[in-house]
Amino acid sequence: MTGNEDNSVIKSVQKSLRILEIIMYSTEEVSLSEIEKLLGYNSSTTHHLLKTLVFEGFVRQNPQTKKYSVGSKIFLSWLSNRYLEKTFERLEPILEECVAITNETTNLFIRDYDEVICVAGRESKQTLKAYLMIGRRLPMTCTAAGKVFLAHMDESEVLALIHRNGMKKYMPKTITDSELLLKELKDIKVQGYATENDEYEEMITAIGFPIQNDLGKVICSLSCLIPSFRVEPKKLNFIIQNLKLEIPKLSHMLRENY
Repeated sequence: MTGNEDNSVIKSVQKSLRILEIIMYSTEEVSLSEIEKLLGYNSSTTHHLLKTLVFEGFVRQNPQTKKYSVGSKIFLSWLSNRYLEKTFERLEPILEECVAITNETTNLFIRDYDEVICVAGRESKQTLKAYLMIGRRLPMTCTAAGKVFLAHMDESEVLALIHRNGMKKYMPKTITDSELLLKELKDIKVQGYATENDEYEEMITAIGFPIQNDLGKVICSLSCLIPSFRVEPKKLNFIIQNLKLEIPKLSHMLRENY
């Protein structure tokens, strides 16, 4: 042991943190060999430490490239603390305005590989409502929040996602035909919003809107959740037209971080 080493340090923890640091500060996904080269750890050690980090949710392995990036657990832990609460504090007035306009629960989602995660939102004040669940993960192919991301992806990317995950039939109305989904995604991109009608959950209708950065990349989606028994064409049209007006406000506030 050298003079500056501390025998109270747990080496495996130290190595895991160094691996996590490499992944966190990388602008792209990192391969196993790249981590080994940067840190000088042997392949077996690096592999087992990464496997543990993936299992615990701190690191995510891309099933297609087999490379690594930061997992959602870090984001969700960050989300639960005061610092991030202050970050999203700026969005609260707009989300509250969305709920005031629609009288329905309105959520904000980000993409995490092949799923979307709820990161912020406000609940409807009505007794019968869709409930807000921060941190909830949703599939992309059958939810309004996910479809708006897919609509702005290349067709090859969408098909690759379908190949990895399939198209599970959650409800009788869930689309399980990739050609039908691709056709719907083209319509979504043109009209500027996505709909979901009892496709993922029973008695839930949702309308999703893309929030884009200056380059046109979808960075978040805004989703309004409505109990299906309250849905009728006039109400849907009202929500669509009015929430479209809120999107530029959200986009402007989020551009600083994306």
